Amino acid sequence: MAIDLLALQPHKVSRDLSGYITYIYGAPKCGKTTLAAQMEKPLLLAFEPGYHALPGVMAQDVTSWAEMKQVYRQLKMPEVQAMYRCVIIDTIDIAADRCKKYICNQNGIEDLGDLGYGKGWTKFKEEFNEVFRGLTQLGYAVFFIGHEKLEVVDNPDGTKTTKIRPQLSNSTKTVIAGMADIYGYAHQKAAGEMSVLTLRDGSGIIECGCRFKYMPVEIVMSYKNLVNALNEAIDKEAEETNNMFVTNERIVAPTEVSYDYDALMAEFQDLVGQLMSRGTTNGPKITAIVEKYLGKGKKVSDTIPEQAEFVSLIVSDIKADLM
Repeated sequence: MAIDLLALQPHKVSRDLSGYITYIYGAPKCGKTTLAAQMEKPLLLAFEPGYHALPGVMAQDVTSWAEMKQVYRQLKMPEVQAMYRCVIIDTIDIAADRCKKYICNQNGIEDLGDLGYGKGWTKFKEEFNEVFRGLTQLGYAVFFIGHEKLEVVDNPDGTKTTKIRPQLSNSTKTVIAGMADIYGYAHQKAAGEMSVLTLRDGSGIIECGCRFKYMPVEIVMSYKNLVNALNEAIDKEAEETNNMFVTNERIVAPTEVSYDYDALMAEFQDLVGQLMSRGTTNGPKITAIVEKYLGKGKKVSDTIPEQAEFVSLIVSDIKADLM
């Protein structure tokens, strides 16, 4: 995709929930999976058995990270992309554990810390990001489901406060919460009552939040209520701009750029041929551009297909600066 800042158009906010990334955590059996399964054309990836009471749901059991990688590979297929619009991860806590185990087995270690100097955690985050950020880049809405944990913290005055957090480790939570447009806590206020979804909390007791400034603090837990809350929040914000930047169309994430290595190499050779035919003074200029991206003494002929993006940058610089 060529970058053209002059062709940019103002971004429009979509009312379509299926265009967003949602992360809901909470206690078991409070309706998280039921809500998620009502998303448009959902695929439930079950890292734990929690869908057996959901009639008609399209569910795939995932018992290892190797299986998750197989699923991810198939989700790239156009015919699969036509079948599903939302991928549900139930639960992200177990998915993270499976990913950690995969990295440990891959490196012959018992714990991520055994690689030393944070290398294990780096490998884990790279693997985790590749799959889950990759799903968003493929255009899927992603709905993460997780468990809660209670965390007792000491206050400056000597008292203690119990806070509610996702069960994820801090490093994993940072990745998932950072991706989420809607980040809520599902719970029951009292036994026998309808579950509620807390979307904002000014007290700091409950970890949650949304990118939409007019989302309510709390709603009764249901897909319909979440859609209505989102639409009302967007419409209220839209009033501030006379509804100029709102759409009912689904937001589709930009696809990852792919490069044709052979075509880029051919274009590079053609450009170099043209420049050198004009005089040898262009040689050092070409070398400077190449070394800027590949390193001193490196040549474009030394590259491999996985370095196509660097060849693309070299070609772009030559066309912009020398042609």
